[in-house]
Amino acid sequence: MIMRMREPNRRRFKSSIRERQKRQREYYYASVSVLVVKIILLVFLVILFSVSLRLFHYRFPQIAPAARYAVPALVAVFALIVVYFIYKNIKDMRDIQREKGKS
Repeated sequence: MIMRMREPNRRRFKSSIRERQKRQREYYYASVSVLVVKIILLVFLVILFSVSLRLFHYRFPQIAPAARYAVPALVAVFALIVVYFIYKNIKDMRDIQREKGKS
Protein backbone atom coordinates (compact mmCIF):
# COMPACT_ATOMS: atom_id res chain seq x y z
CA MET A 1 0.00 0.00 0.00
CA ILE A 2 1.49 3.29 -1.08
CA MET A 3 0.62 6.44 0.79
CA ARG A 4 0.69 9.60 -1.17
CA MET A 5 2.51 12.62 0.17
CA ARG A 6 0.41 15.40 1.53
CA GLU A 7 1.24 19.01 1.06
CA PRO A 8 1.99 20.81 4.30
CA ASN A 9 -0.83 22.78 5.80
CA ARG A 10 0.28 26.41 5.56
CA ARG A 11 -2.18 27.50 8.18
CA ARG A 12 -0.29 25.64 10.88
CA PHE A 13 3.11 26.97 9.90
CA LYS A 14 2.56 30.63 10.60
CA SER A 15 5.70 32.63 10.83
CA SER A 16 6.32 34.37 14.11
CA ILE A 17 7.61 37.35 12.13
CA ARG A 18 4.33 37.61 10.23
CA GLU A 19 2.35 37.34 13.44
CA ARG A 20 4.42 40.08 15.04
CA GLN A 21 3.98 42.31 12.00
CA LYS A 22 0.27 41.60 12.01
CA ARG A 23 0.04 42.55 15.70
CA GLN A 24 2.04 45.72 15.11
CA ARG A 25 -0.18 46.66 12.18
CA GLU A 26 -3.35 46.05 14.21
CA TYR A 27 -1.92 48.07 17.10
CA TYR A 28 -1.07 50.90 14.71
CA TYR A 29 -4.59 50.93 13.23
CA ALA A 30 -6.07 50.91 16.73
CA SER A 31 -3.80 53.79 17.63
CA VAL A 32 -4.98 55.77 14.61
CA SER A 33 -8.64 55.18 15.46
CA VAL A 34 -8.06 56.24 19.07
CA LEU A 35 -6.30 59.37 17.80
CA VAL A 36 -9.31 60.25 15.63
CA VAL A 37 -11.65 59.84 18.61
CA LYS A 38 -9.40 62.05 20.77
CA ILE A 39 -9.32 64.75 18.10
CA ILE A 40 -13.13 64.69 17.89
CA LEU A 41 -13.27 64.98 21.68
CA LEU A 42 -10.84 67.91 21.56
CA VAL A 43 -12.99 69.73 18.99
CA PHE A 44 -16.04 69.16 21.19
CA LEU A 45 -14.20 70.51 24.25
CA VAL A 46 -12.99 73.60 22.39
CA ILE A 47 -16.54 74.35 21.23
CA LEU A 48 -17.83 73.75 24.76
CA PHE A 49 -15.16 76.09 26.14
CA SER A 50 -16.12 78.82 23.69
CA VAL A 51 -19.84 78.51 24.38
CA SER A 52 -19.42 78.32 28.16
CA LEU A 53 -17.08 81.32 28.18
CA ARG A 54 -19.58 83.44 26.25
CA LEU A 55 -22.52 82.15 28.25
CA PHE A 56 -21.04 82.76 31.68
CA HIS A 57 -19.50 86.11 30.70
CA TYR A 58 -22.54 87.74 29.08
CA ARG A 59 -25.53 85.99 30.65
CA PHE A 60 -24.38 85.98 34.26
CA PRO A 61 -22.49 89.22 34.94
CA GLN A 62 -23.77 89.39 38.54
CA ILE A 63 -21.89 86.23 39.60
CA ALA A 64 -18.44 86.65 41.10
CA PRO A 65 -15.64 86.38 38.48
CA ALA A 66 -14.09 83.32 40.12
CA ALA A 67 -17.37 81.42 39.93
CA ARG A 68 -18.16 82.81 36.49
CA TYR A 69 -14.97 81.45 34.94
CA ALA A 70 -14.82 78.19 36.90
CA VAL A 71 -16.71 76.10 34.33
CA PRO A 72 -14.78 77.43 31.30
CA ALA A 73 -11.52 76.91 33.21
CA LEU A 74 -12.48 73.34 34.02
CA VAL A 75 -13.29 72.67 30.36
CA ALA A 76 -9.97 74.24 29.36
CA VAL A 77 -8.10 71.98 31.78
CA PHE A 78 -9.78 68.90 30.31
CA ALA A 79 -8.95 70.12 26.80
CA LEU A 80 -5.29 70.49 27.80
CA ILE A 81 -5.31 66.97 29.22
CA VAL A 82 -6.73 65.67 25.93
CA VAL A 83 -4.02 67.58 24.03
CA TYR A 84 -1.38 65.88 26.19
CA PHE A 85 -2.85 62.44 25.47
CA ILE A 86 -3.02 63.24 21.75
CA TYR A 87 0.68 64.12 21.90
CA LYS A 88 1.45 60.82 23.66
CA ASN A 89 -0.60 58.93 21.07
CA ILE A 90 1.27 60.56 18.17
CA LYS A 91 4.59 59.82 19.88
CA ASP A 92 3.54 56.18 20.31
CA MET A 93 2.58 55.96 16.64
CA ARG A 94 6.01 57.32 15.66
CA ASP A 95 7.67 54.65 17.79
CA ILE A 96 5.60 51.97 16.05
CA GLN A 97 6.67 53.34 12.66
CA ARG A 98 10.34 53.30 13.72
CA GLU A 99 10.08 49.69 14.89
CA LYS A 100 8.39 48.80 11.63
CA GLY A 101 11.21 50.43 9.68
CA LYS A 102 13.87 48.52 11.59
CA SER A 103 12.37 45.08 10.97
